[in-house]
Amino acid sequence: MEKSVGEKLKECRKQRQWTQEELAKQLNVTRQAVSNWERDKTLPDVYLLKEIAAVFDMTLDQYMENTKQAEVKMPKTPGRLFLASVAAIILYLVVGGLTDHLMVELVAGMIIIAVFCQGFIHLYMSSSVKTGNFSMLAGFDSKVEYRVEEVKKVLIQMDTHISCFSFGSILLLAFCAFMDKDQGEMVSSFVLVSYCLDMTLAICFYNFRSIDKTMVKEQDQKMAKAGYISLTWFLGWIFVFIGATFAKVEWKSIQNNSSESIGYLGWMFLFLMVTMAELFFEQYRVKKQIKADKTYRPGKAFWLSTVVTAVLVICMLFF
Repeated sequence: MEKSVGEKLKECRKQRQWTQEELAKQLNVTRQAVSNWERDKTLPDVYLLKEIAAVFDMTLDQYMENTKQAEVKMPKTPGRLFLASVAAIILYLVVGGLTDHLMVELVAGMIIIAVFCQGFIHLYMSSSVKTGNFSMLAGFDSKVEYRVEEVKKVLIQMDTHISCFSFGSILLLAFCAFMDKDQGEMVSSFVLVSYCLDMTLAICFYNFRSIDKTMVKEQDQKMAKAGYISLTWFLGWIFVFIGATFAKVEWKSIQNNSSESIGYLGWMFLFLMVTMAELFFEQYRVKKQIKADKTYRPGKAFWLSTVVTAVLVICMLFF
């Protein structure tokens, strides 16, 4: 009968009548590490697996015989946090309506976060973890060989992080309704901007941190890491442009549907055209250069587009 790596470790330890502490001392690790291995919460690397096999007087092949990798399942926490977010919105609708503190714009922001961000992401992440189908993930390449179970772990980390931050953001938005008007608007704007920043940066962070674990081939790992140079450049300029937009709207008191706001759309179109063209071009160069000489450096087009983008942002801000 097949056992997980953790179950096999626990079985061998009990056969020797060792405690987790005793086994940990022989392996020069903490008792908590052994506990996590036995519960299949984490896995020892290949070097530790060799040491574990030696401790039990086995070869690595003998130790790993009839073992299977523990199945990765979506935890209940993200789903429960989504329900908590929905409950918080309903509670705010009731309390806000009874106390005359109901603000439509805050409700809209809370619903967007809960339903279109937290709920949609959890639905997709849980489906991907359950089925092992990652074809809809941004950056997924069917030609790349992935470690499926590691990809699932990363998706769970992302989903849990986004669920926690979403729930906290919804609570903060609800509290904004009971503050002074100016203070509430300032705090709610800060919460929404922070939420967008966190969700974007968290996804990038978890992806980048897990490249070596999720991808099998070294060349694919190098391509993914090099690709983050142009991706970081793109995201950085997006946030700069958004910040400049807020500054211009406040500075010139631009109203919706005015000639100034329509003119802004032209600058936005030019900005997106330049930045997206640069992103796709550099991603293409990454693959080409890594395959050719296994190194990548930004080319002339990268620096030229940086200058053009900076000029566009300045022109949008002052004209």
